[in-house]
Amino acid sequence: MIPSLTRSILRSVGGFRRMVAGLALALGLLLPAGLSASPDTLYERLAYTDLVVHVRTLDGTLRLAECQVVEVLKGSYERDKLFIAFRADNTQRENFRDRIVFFDEQESILLLTPVRDSLGHPRAPNRFRLVGKLNGKIDLPQEGAQATIDAVRRLSAIQKLTDIHQTWAAYRLLLLETNPILVETGFAQILKFRLGNPELVPTLLEFLDSRDDRFRRAALEVQTQIFRKSRRDEEPLGNEDHVVARLLTVAMEDPTPLVRVAAVQALNAYGRPDVLAALQQVARDDPSQFVRYEATVSVYRLRREEGSAQKPAP
Repeated sequence: MIPSLTRSILRSVGGFRRMVAGLALALGLLLPAGLSASPDTLYERLAYTDLVVHVRTLDGTLRLAECQVVEVLKGSYERDKLFIAFRADNTQRENFRDRIVFFDEQESILLLTPVRDSLGHPRAPNRFRLVGKLNGKIDLPQEGAQATIDAVRRLSAIQKLTDIHQTWAAYRLLLLETNPILVETGFAQILKFRLGNPELVPTLLEFLDSRDDRFRRAALEVQTQIFRKSRRDEEPLGNEDHVVARLLTVAMEDPTPLVRVAAVQALNAYGRPDVLAALQQVARDDPSQFVRYEATVSVYRLRREEGSAQKPAP
C-alpha cells in the first residue's frame, strides 16, 4: 500500500482532471494540455494497484487466461500461476479497438485486483481482474522489456516513501535517468505538482538538445513554471541571460511547432521587455499559425504589463 498522503494527493488531482475532462467533452470543448481525458499515467495506476506481476501467458483461449508468474514486482503472491477474468471487460469496452487479448507465450506486466463476489470478498486466491481494463496490461516487447520492468520497480519504490519532500526529490531525480519511462514520469509529476526550481535549470537546458520532442517540450513547460515562481517571489534566477538566449533559439529554430509554442510561453513567463523584439519576429515570420498566434498573444501581454508598470501612481 502507498502512503495515505500520496494516495490522497493523487486522488484529488486525478479526480479534478477527470471532472474537467468529462465536462469539456460533454460541451464539445478542446482541452488544454494536462487536462486530457486520457487514462491515468503508469505511475498513477501503480499507485492504486496492490499487486503487479510479470507473467507469461500459457493459454489465452480459456474463459480465464492462464498465466505463469515470472516475478512479483509489487505486492505479495505466492503461487506460480494465476488466472485473469478479462472477457467481461471486452464486452463492456467503449472503443472497439480496446480489446484485451492474451497471446500464448506473450510476456506482460499485469496490474491486478482480485475477482470479488457480490459481498466484496475474493472469489478465489488465484483469480484476478485487470486494474483499468486494457490499461492494466502492459505487453513487453522482445527487445527492451527490461526497461519497462526496471521502471515499474523504481516507481513502486518511490511510492513507498512516507515523507512527501523525499517523494518530490525522487521525482526530480528521475530526470537524470536514461530510461525514457522514468524521465517521462519525472516530468509529469514535476509539472503536476509544480516542483520546478532553479536547481533544475541546467538539466532542463540539456533536454533542449534531446531528439525526443516530448522531452524538449516538457523541459520548457517546467522552465515556464520556474520563471513564474521567480517573478511571483521576486527572486531573480542566476544566469538568466544564458537561459533566455537558449529559449530564443528554440523559439525560432526548433523543428517542432509545439516545442516552439512552449518556448514562446516560457519567454512570456520570463516577462522582460528585452525579449519583445524576438517575439515580434516569431509572430511575424514563423510558418506555423499556432506559433504565430502564441507569439502575438505574448507580445500583447508583455506590452500591456510594460505599460502598466510605466503608469504613474495616482
